[in-house]
Amino acid sequence: LGDVYKRQLQSGAVDFVTPQFTKANVERLDGMKEKGFNKLSAWQLGYGYVGINAGKVPNANVRRAIMSAMQASLATEYYSAGTCEVIDWPMSKMSWAYPKEANGSSKPNGHDYTMWTTKEQAIAKVKKYMQLANVSKGDSQLKIRFTIAGASITEHPTYSVFKQAAEILNSCDWEVEVKADSQALTKLSTGSLEVWAAAWGSTIDPDMYQVYSPYSTATSVKAWGYQQILSNSTQYSYEYDILFNRTEGNGSLADIIDEARSTNDREKRKALYQEAMGLVLDLAIELPVYQRQTLYAYNSKTIAGFANCIVNDPTSENNGLVN
Repeated sequence: LGDVYKRQLQSGAVDFVTPQFTKANVERLDGMKEKGFNKLSAWQLGYGYVGINAGKVPNANVRRAIMSAMQASLATEYYSAGTCEVIDWPMSKMSWAYPKEANGSSKPNGHDYTMWTTKEQAIAKVKKYMQLANVSKGDSQLKIRFTIAGASITEHPTYSVFKQAAEILNSCDWEVEVKADSQALTKLSTGSLEVWAAAWGSTIDPDMYQVYSPYSTATSVKAWGYQQILSNSTQYSYEYDILFNRTEGNGSLADIIDEARSTNDREKRKALYQEAMGLVLDLAIELPVYQRQTLYAYNSKTIAGFANCIVNDPTSENNGLVN
């Protein structure tokens, strides 16, 4: 919300804003409620993630080591309690295709580099993947930049994740720096970043083609390093096989995505997307981090009708707004 939005609401310059769902903003809005300024929230169809460019970090085990140092739960502390939660899969938890247990909780993705609770465990995993990658102190592959999108390095939910990960990796003889970059999103479209934090916007349909298919012409696939993989199938034999040559299960990532978008059977699509997302995690190019709510603030004296929007399903006609 901040002082600017607060003054604009109170002065009547604006009637509706979407500030960050931070503890401070919730407290500001609660203090304005008696004057007719209300708040609503809704779970987003998008989600926050960490991306790693295979074109810049070509060794899959180096990418896994980086992910092993990241504690996703730290990102949730940026937001007000109960408005942000960790996710396990590269898909919005609000999607009907998101893998869930019978009780509705997130289904674990089965990848061990996301499973640790202490820094000692993280360090052990980092060292394991360093050994598998055959890298050690002084290796150029261990010099990495983590990029925060925006002008401020600290005003981002994933900053604390990056900060701790850099400390863990540097304790294992890496050279990691965390930088903010206001041009990060532009650089993503050209595949210029190594490791970055960003968020996807999603639609109700979970089609993975545009973002993950090697046949996609969208600029998003450049961020993963697909260009380098496709141009050097020898160096990237592991990645190339996942994209095109895999024979287990329902085939390659490209085949599974194509099959999923060719059927209207939801249960079949759910199973195919779970398998496809597992392959994205195998590639170690994307680490799912958080699912959050969006905060809305408005002047109830000039805007009416929101108070009846009290459901949590973002696929419903009132878009999941909650009081």
